[in-house]
Amino acid sequence: MAARDEIQTLMEQVLSAFNKGDPVPFLNALDDELEVFDHAPYRFDNKPSFVAYLQGALVGAEAASVVFHQPSYRAFNDNIGIVNTYDTFTIIPKGGGAPQVQNNRSTYVCVKKGGQWKIVSAHFSPLPQH
Repeated sequence: MAARDEIQTLMEQVLSAFNKGDPVPFLNALDDELEVFDHAPYRFDNKPSFVAYLQGALVGAEAASVVFHQPSYRAFNDNIGIVNTYDTFTIIPKGGGAPQVQNNRSTYVCVKKGGQWKIVSAHFSPLPQH
């Protein structure tokens, strides 16, 4: 399988599991030396700090989902990949209430390490509200 296809398969599997309430494949895809620029006003310099932030954001959530729109998957040298996409991140609060919906531009940088693709960097930017 071509590297581009491997990256696409990884991301589709991660999203499918996350949208069914299983974050483990996404967490396993994150490299320990992960770096993330998110909506928060600072950079996350490792997997534990980003996971703690994500868990805090999902406290009180009944469910959460991420849907990619117009994803682009590219691979270089069979061990580096980039995913650019628009996405919709939705949190459904426990006990009802209006869903929280955030539309973003997202970039994931993946590197093949020890035969496995890992997300080593990610950048999430909210789209302007209309």
